[in-house]
Amino acid sequence: MKKRSIFALASLTVVTSMLLSACGNSSAPKDPETPGAEGEVETITFINHKTDWETNGKWDEYMAEFNKVHPNIKVEIQTITDYAGQMKTRMNTKEYGDLLMLPADISPQDYALFFEPLGQKEELSEKYMGLNDRSFEGVQYGIPTQLNATGMVVNMKVFQNAGINEFPKTPEEFVKALETIKEKNPDVIPLYTNYAAGWTLSNWDFVRTGVSGDPDVTTKMAQDEAPFEKGDTMHTIYDVLFQVAEKGLIEADPTTSDWEQSKVDMANGKIGVMVLGSWAVPQVQAIVPENADDITFQTFPVTAADGKQYMGVGGDYNLAINVNSEHKEAARKLLDWLIDESAYAVENGGLPALKGGEYPPALKASQDAGVILLEENPAPAGKESLFSDVNNEAELGVGSTDLEKQRIIDAAVGNSNEKFEDIMNEYNTRWADAVKKFSSN
Repeated sequence: MKKRSIFALASLTVVTSMLLSACGNSSAPKDPETPGAEGEVETITFINHKTDWETNGKWDEYMAEFNKVHPNIKVEIQTITDYAGQMKTRMNTKEYGDLLMLPADISPQDYALFFEPLGQKEELSEKYMGLNDRSFEGVQYGIPTQLNATGMVVNMKVFQNAGINEFPKTPEEFVKALETIKEKNPDVIPLYTNYAAGWTLSNWDFVRTGVSGDPDVTTKMAQDEAPFEKGDTMHTIYDVLFQVAEKGLIEADPTTSDWEQSKVDMANGKIGVMVLGSWAVPQVQAIVPENADDITFQTFPVTAADGKQYMGVGGDYNLAINVNSEHKEAARKLLDWLIDESAYAVENGGLPALKGGEYPPALKASQDAGVILLEENPAPAGKESLFSDVNNEAELGVGSTDLEKQRIIDAAVGNSNEKFEDIMNEYNTRWADAVKKFSSN
């Protein structure tokens, strides 16, 4: 099967960095199904986004533990800050590692072009959760490193210092609370968008499961010709983003925001809220351990029609094996070890994909508060790629790119003359055209 360019898989126009050099591999080629001879060391490359673990030595610790079980497999770790963008470039070649984190915006029907099948979804689902995202026609191509809740990382001490002791439950209460924080503590940034980092803004899209309280929200959205109407889930989410930016409740110049510094500032009480996954909680807590109890995880401030609050839970990056790898068996051993035996998920604030795993403290706190964790249902047979197809055709980058969320912020802070409702109307038009195209196929 001829591999197409990854740029042909998504109609999104992505500006990428210059082509990275092919990843090194010191092992001589061998049959991927034939284990190395006794005493022979096989080298594999694992490409991932966990730059912080390379910096703090955590990956070295993990690979030392892995080598206690598999001493004949040497793992070369490569970490990338702009993971999604740079992996697009690498995947135009065959040199994108042996084991990697599966990029989010590849259409399911194209998985087989890039990734080795890991087994039948039905069989693997007896052991793992969160398999809905990276399967196609019953075949699994990725297994989540962890399941994350998506919501808000909050420095609750910031709220308490402003006289707010309970996290808001509606958009109106939330915006008012941020205004109170700014009024009482002008040096604090109530909500940090991380505009410049870009990828962080996709988290605003991922809260849709919790905001809607509907496990079929994504499947329905892929067939809805007007999902950005006022009162609908996506409009509600984007309206909150627009309001906080318009009211000056975000960083002064979002175009120069700094992701790494934002975590430091939140740990030190200089930021109130960031919309992220639960994985970010331990990263922030580790910066100033004595302030760790101040950092909590809250659901997006919306109460569903049934009076309950929900928090969407879904797979983080999935581990996948390069279909071109000459070391598939060794890569699979590392994949299985990371998911089945290591503490990767819990140490990153997530829920293990392995059934029966330990819940992280961040999610336990939400459960204690009565928030219901909600995992999306899989798309119906024959519609596995419908959302991805519609999203790519509309070029709105829901959950995959940052440009349209940046556009909302630009309009809110006066960097453009656009009006929020005009943007939403345009989104509806683009989305409707895409829905019509694929509903007729």
